[in-house]
Amino acid sequence: MTRETQRKTAALVEGAAEPYDALVARLEKVVGELEAGTLSLEQSIEKFAEGIRLAREASRKLDEAERRVEMLVKNEAGEAEAAPFEAEGEKGPSR
Repeated sequence: MTRETQRKTAALVEGAAEPYDALVARLEKVVGELEAGTLSLEQSIEKFAEGIRLAREASRKLDEAERRVEMLVKNEAGEAEAAPFEAEGEKGPSR
């Protein structure tokens, strides 16, 4: 395994535990580097692949967060119960 491959593998493993905000910041940096137009074709392809990976990971983290977010609401008996989070604009049962 080359040193570059080892570095990329380590970055992928580390990236799996990155918080959402860090992923977005890295993605913005990659986009900026691509938009600058100063990279070679090979570098651009590598950056594009990195950007796709970051975008997918950020999307996965958002999906996970959406599944985990719950709000405590009172049911008709006045007891607290867990209910799924409803994003703005979604229609749910009236409370």
